[in-house]
Amino acid sequence: MSTLGASQKKRILTAAVGLPVLAAAVAVGGWPLGVLVAAVSVVGMREFFAMTGRPGPVLEWTGLVLGAVAAGSAVWGGWPLLAAVLALALWLEQFDFLRRFAGRGETAPPRGGLAAALLYVPFSLRFLCLFSAVETAFVLAVVMAADTGAYYAGHLIGGPKVWPAVSPGKTWAGTGGGLVAAALVALAFGAFGRPLAGPLPLAGLGLAMAAVSQMGDFFESALKRAAGVKDSGTLLPGHGGVLDRIDGLLPAILAYAACRPWLGLG
Repeated sequence: MSTLGASQKKRILTAAVGLPVLAAAVAVGGWPLGVLVAAVSVVGMREFFAMTGRPGPVLEWTGLVLGAVAAGSAVWGGWPLLAAVLALALWLEQFDFLRRFAGRGETAPPRGGLAAALLYVPFSLRFLCLFSAVETAFVLAVVMAADTGAYYAGHLIGGPKVWPAVSPGKTWAGTGGGLVAAALVALAFGAFGRPLAGPLPLAGLGLAMAAVSQMGDFFESALKRAAGVKDSGTLLPGHGGVLDRIDGLLPAILAYAACRPWLGLG
């Protein structure tokens, strides 16, 4: 079996297990989706800390709890709770700096890693709990299409690399395949599904989401190269870690959230 074939098999098996769980949580919404988003946020934050530097066991585990709360705040507490969590994270890092300064005379300022992890993972994912089920399905479908289109177009066509210093495997053919696949799925939502907007506006939005999704992929690739690791984790066979799977989803969620008023949805 070729390397591509083995990777495909693992990806398919992972999807066969994960997609029904995801689909059920999106369809039900409410606390089941909140719990799933919180769990993914905690795992994603742990992977982020592993690549960027762990803040110390107490601060890390406190941050993970705050991450779960921040993610679930879309269901259970709204924006005031999220703002309180982010402010508390910043203050915890200040107190941690004071502790290190008093104990070891450390003069390096706080890195803001805890707040960065909260903003990077749960802040973005929590929007999935604010969207309708149709909106969430649209966002997930567009990002999955972009990822799948880029994966297969890149492997089948190959060709020049987009940014080899950051991600040696990504080609312009893969980028084009991802953009086309995302636009087609978005177009189908507008033409045949329960339309959020007209087909052409949704296709344009799909292109924009695919583009920022690619940038999210590059960002995580840069984190991994800086950390000297191939994958952010090993939880998802064929994909790597949670961040390897949602790196493009995180900015795409924000892009869709920013365009909701344009679609007349908020």
